[in-house]
Amino acid sequence: MPLTHRRLVIATLFFSALLGPGTVRAESEQQRLVDRARIVVDEFLADPNFGRMRVYVQNAYAVIVVPDLLKGGFFLGAEYGKGVLLARDIRSGAWSDPVFVELIGGSIGLQFGGKASDVIFTVMNQAALDKILTSNFKIGTDASVAAGPVGAGVGAATTIQFGEDLYVFSRGKGLYGGLSVEGTAIIVKSDWNNRYYGQPVTATAILKERSVTNTGSQALKDALARF
Repeated sequence: MPLTHRRLVIATLFFSALLGPGTVRAESEQQRLVDRARIVVDEFLADPNFGRMRVYVQNAYAVIVVPDLLKGGFFLGAEYGKGVLLARDIRSGAWSDPVFVELIGGSIGLQFGGKASDVIFTVMNQAALDKILTSNFKIGTDASVAAGPVGAGVGAATTIQFGEDLYVFSRGKGLYGGLSVEGTAIIVKSDWNNRYYGQPVTATAILKERSVTNTGSQALKDALARF
């Protein structure tokens, strides 16, 4: 083995040992979630049934994208889903980098059975976003929620009255009959945020101050900007 290559291998092994076996895996898992969220956004954009969703995203203060909500194990009370929360600058329309969140408990579940559902929540006011960033936030208790309009041929130019704090749009996979999110807790995953940005960072710093960034989220932000 050439000396230069040998040194490179030794250095790689050294830094892998220094970081620990869980760090690389965790970062990879976070980026995979961001990439999956981008795919979900692209699929909503391409689906004519969600044409009217555009005006909700365009007026939202934030969105929460949750790929494969309820995928497996929910009868046992396991974790229901992980997602990403991004805030929109009301003046410029630019999207922030993501904050990682998890959705747990409550009465969340498929009403008539099913396998999984990709879900996007639109957060329609600053007060609701601020509540999500506090602890013990629950949908339906700390903020009102309603299903977003779905259906081909529904015009996006229709005058909209955003009477709820959150709207939920879902694309089911397999047999699907509806989604219930009342009582679901949305919890910020601070450990994932710290690993993804390489330093301790609060959700407020990511969404409002925009003091950190990760180039791995640019494709997701670009997808949201196409709404």
